[in-house]
Parts: sequence; C-alpha cells; structure tokens
Amino acid sequence: MRISSTQIFNNLLAGIHQQQQLQDLGNAKIASGTRFQTPAQAGLDYKVSLDIRHAQSSVKGSLDAIRTAENRLTLSQTMLSDMDNVMKRAQALAVQHANGGLSANQRASAAVEVDHLITRFLNDANQQWQGQSLFAGTAVDKPAFVQDPATGVVTYNGNAQDRIVAITTTEQLVTNVRGDRTEFTDAFNALKGLSDALKINDVAGVQTAVGTLSTAADGMINVTTDVGGKLSALKFYKTSFQDMKYQLDKRLAAHEAVDIPAVVAQLSQSKIALQAAYGQINQIKSLSLVNFLR
Repeated sequence: MRISSTQIFNNLLAGIHQQQQLQDLGNAKIASGTRFQTPAQAGLDYKVSLDIRHAQSSVKGSLDAIRTAENRLTLSQTMLSDMDNVMKRAQALAVQHANGGLSANQRASAAVEVDHLITRFLNDANQQWQGQSLFAGTAVDKPAFVQDPATGVVTYNGNAQDRIVAITTTEQLVTNVRGDRTEFTDAFNALKGLSDALKINDVAGVQTAVGTLSTAADGMINVTTDVGGKLSALKFYKTSFQDMKYQLDKRLAAHEAVDIPAVVAQLSQSKIALQAAYGQINQIKSLSLVNFLR
C-alpha cells in the first residue's frame, strides 16, 4: 500500500512539474506576444524567424543609408537655393548700376553689398553637415573653398572624389555635389568681376558683369536641379525599402504571433489540473498518516 502511494505521489509531482512548465511557457508567450522564444520550442519556425530578422536588418541598413544621403542632399539643396538667391540679387545690382547716370559713390556702395553677397555665397559653399564639409568631396575635414585675403580670389580646396552611399550590396548612389564643378568657379568669378567693376566705377565692366552673372546663375540653377534629381531617386528607393520593411514586419508578426485566447484557455485548463493534483496529494498524505497510525 505504501509503495503504491509513493508511486502515485511521484506521478502527481511529475504532473505538477509539467503543468508548472506549461504555466511558465504560456505566461512567457503572453508577455512576449510570440509563440516561441528559443530554438528548442519551435525548431524550423525559429530558423524562419531568424531569416526574416536578417532581411529586416538588411532593409534597415538600406533605409539608414538612404536617410543619411537624403539629409546631406537636402541641406546641399538648401545651400544651393540660397546661392541662387545671391546670384539673383547680384544680377539685380548689376543691371541697376550698369546705368551710366549713376555716380561712383553709388557704385562703391553697391560694391560693399556685393562683397557681402560674396561672403554669403562662400559661407553657403563651405556649409557643413555633422561637422563635415558638404561640397569638398571626400575631403570633409576642410572647407570646400578658400579665399585669398589679398586678391579676394576664391579657389576650391576639396578633392575630386564623390561621397558614395551603399544602398544595397550591389547598388550605390552619389550623395554629394563637388565644388570643383565649373559652375561654382563661374559664380565666384562673376561675383568678383561685378565687385571689381563697381569699386573702380567701371560702367563697361558692370555691363559685362550682367551677362556673366546671368550665365553663372543659370549654371547654379543647373547644379540645384541635379541635386533635386538625386533626391527624387532617393525618394524612389526610400519608398521601395519602406514597403519591403512593412511586408517583412507583417510577415514576422504573422509567423510569430501567439493566439492569446488559446493560450489563456490552455492556462486555465492547466490551473485546474494543478489544483486537482494538489488536492490528490493532500488526500494521499492523509491516507499515509492514517496507515501509519494503524
């Protein structure tokens, strides 16, 4: 009788242990919202999850690269737009002071404003993003342009290498505008030409500057348009990878999602089984005590 009671007792303890494991697993599923947390719990399903997560990581890397490129090009576009505004203002001053009826003092005053415009254009061209020069190629640790304090001539100070962002292992995009493009040189030279002509009251020089500024301004607009094209291409890539991310997130959620009502029902049944086992153990203990007293 005692041997039989011991066997039943041990079987009940084993059942209780099993039900407690079911309780722990069910609570873990509800807390995490997933059907499994370890390879032992799912096997192949766990491997599928790892594959999906690897793809998610790759897509995230692509989106991060696109955002970096987008931010850099957006700021470049902003600076170029301001440079376009500088060129427009310089053109307006050139047209105004190409009038032979204006005085030397008036042109000297205009020259002061043009010098301010040159400084503004230079500051735009030397703009940084995250501490790195925008228009200096890959020579990001130095200003893209330097101005000779004696002559006022501005020269390119960067290199001839583009900044490349890898969107995927096989796709790369140029994400910068280099200041060694002739449009920058033409703009600086046209602005300086207007300033020099105004300072010496050279009406013919101012009239010539009207044409050179117009050509240079058109060139800067072309540069700005090129950046807009790069941003449009990035937008296409961004939309594509965002859709990929959405699909992968959706697939992973469907693959790992736990059926909460089913788990709750299982926990309830397990709890009932536990209570029954505890009750049977108490009965066995009572019977064992009675047998001992006999």
